[in-house]
Amino acid sequence: MKKQRVWLVTPCSPLPGEGWGGVKTHSETLSRLLVSLGTELTVIVPDGISKPGPAPAGLTVENVHSGAHPHKESWRRAMRLTAERLCRTAPPDIVFSQGYYAAGCEPVLKETGAALAAFVHNFHLIHFYKLFSEVNSPRSFASYIARSLPGLTHKMFCAEIPFLHKADLVISVSEHNARLLERFYRIPKARLSVLHNWVDTDFFGPSRQRRDEGRKKLGLAPGQVCFLVTGSLWRPKGFHVAIKAFKLLAERAPDTVLILAGSGPEEKALKALSGPGLINNGRIKFLGEIALAELPSVYNSADIFLMPSIHPEGLAYTLIEAMACGLPAIATTLGGNIETLGDCGILIKPSKPEDLSSCMLDLALNPGKRSAMGTQAAERALRLFSIDMAREKVNGLLDYRRLPEKN
Repeated sequence: MKKQRVWLVTPCSPLPGEGWGGVKTHSETLSRLLVSLGTELTVIVPDGISKPGPAPAGLTVENVHSGAHPHKESWRRAMRLTAERLCRTAPPDIVFSQGYYAAGCEPVLKETGAALAAFVHNFHLIHFYKLFSEVNSPRSFASYIARSLPGLTHKMFCAEIPFLHKADLVISVSEHNARLLERFYRIPKARLSVLHNWVDTDFFGPSRQRRDEGRKKLGLAPGQVCFLVTGSLWRPKGFHVAIKAFKLLAERAPDTVLILAGSGPEEKALKALSGPGLINNGRIKFLGEIALAELPSVYNSADIFLMPSIHPEGLAYTLIEAMACGLPAIATTLGGNIETLGDCGILIKPSKPEDLSSCMLDLALNPGKRSAMGTQAAERALRLFSIDMAREKVNGLLDYRRLPEKN
């Protein structure tokens, strides 16, 4: 039986250790899954994203020789030339695009009959909100109007929306975003699908051994309640809100610790916000960037996970990973957080340190409640965000065929 040929067009390397972020993780996990399903996979990335070298069996990495972005004509031209070159020897059966990164290859795919499916994590409609939410002065408002508004409008109406309407299938990572795409982008419901992000629930899972070893390595005393946030240290993640909330409860709950795992542009500001006192006495710990192999140990070492995002999430991997490891979570009511957490955690409004602190204190003082929530979280992750779930849905996507031409 002929192997199905699949392209994945992405701004991120599919290989471990090359880059970070949600789209990177999605590209890597999707690539592994497609290879495991027996496809002949070609991953197309911008030049310089992935280092030269051998790729895993069943996977080929191709470079688009353009330093531009997909909303620019130079990118679309480079993408078209790459697609034409590859199609001379091995035309695909289906092309998966991260966002609109496959823009430019639509005419080529039309000739070959290959289906085009676009994954949508967050999109420019969400970025309007993200940037506008940071407006807090006449100067920042003027900057938003002069710089952000024209750029986002151009990308959304001249590149993103036209591409998504040309796609045979638009795949949202959350029901929340799917509703926005249908309502505001006018994507027909028949062309919309939802595939939640997933994690390896054998790798990310509760482990007493990992907990004991991890807590010893982190210097956590028996009985100390550990709050954990993980991810890139940049403002949208709301780590500054977590630090403010922890400082409010630090004296009321002396046997508590806040750990921040990750690196990013806000690290210096977050350490200054924490203050030397809480850092020097070990109440707030900055771990820096954590290798993937060490993440399950860090999650298992903690008692409560915090997702204090101040901007909408698509469907955050860190929240799923924490749930899979059996952690109760407190998350903000933004984007995909609500459908990820469901009823097995606590949902609060964003940018409310007092509310977050109150919920943190409640869970810190109630080990029984933590345990029950953590068990529910692990069960929910296994049911909704496992590889088995993803394998079944991706198998269905591989059977997708190009739809008739739209009138």
